[in-house]
Amino acid sequence: MARSSMLERHQLFNTTTHPPLMVTSIVAEMDDKYSSSSAKPGMPLRLPTELWLQIFEQVDDVEFFWCILRLVSKEYKAFVDRVFVTDYLPTISFSLSLPRLDPNTDRARYMRAVPGAEVTLHCKTPTAESIWVVLTTPKALPSGDTIEQLTVSGALTKERLDEAAAWMWFGKQRTKGANVATINKDIRWNEEDKVWFWSVDWEAFVNRYFGAKRASRQTLAATGWRRRQCPRT
Repeated sequence: MARSSMLERHQLFNTTTHPPLMVTSIVAEMDDKYSSSSAKPGMPLRLPTELWLQIFEQVDDVEFFWCILRLVSKEYKAFVDRVFVTDYLPTISFSLSLPRLDPNTDRARYMRAVPGAEVTLHCKTPTAESIWVVLTTPKALPSGDTIEQLTVSGALTKERLDEAAAWMWFGKQRTKGANVATINKDIRWNEEDKVWFWSVDWEAFVNRYFGAKRASRQTLAATGWRRRQCPRT
């Protein structure tokens, strides 16, 4: 490999993370350096796929990664999706807040309690070839109760799980998650593994996740504006 190329790779990857603006600057810089004069404006520069993937792997802002970089072009979308499948999807978690009351009458509907009143599903190994990922419950809760025991006792039923509100987050950032509750859940029992599982269209849920976060920010901004317009007396 030429010396100049080695220096460029060192400049790109000799840091642990790149803020979004730094990554944008790097891409623009590489574009100026490698794009030919005959290239059409707005077309991604022609770098090896592996180099693009390494560049995109440096992005540590998942929202910028999905909502900005992914929309630049079809090529960027393909790179982002590949990195997302390998680096981000395996870290997705869904917490299902199990209902106790009938929403129409406020009367107790599910009499059997579940420790913590929630069950968390984690993403199994995703593949780039499929838009579907499988989320599964653990075999046992932190309390020691097994999912099989809770299911046999009637505390966990398909109906109850399907009605539960879903809170989604990436990695260990549970507090930065979003409510992606949906009436279209179809959670099923895996008799062989003794766990519940949920097959989801991961792209649709990631879009829903960032849409929910965006709506939450807009609500908070509007609330703050109203408070500023109506000072305390």
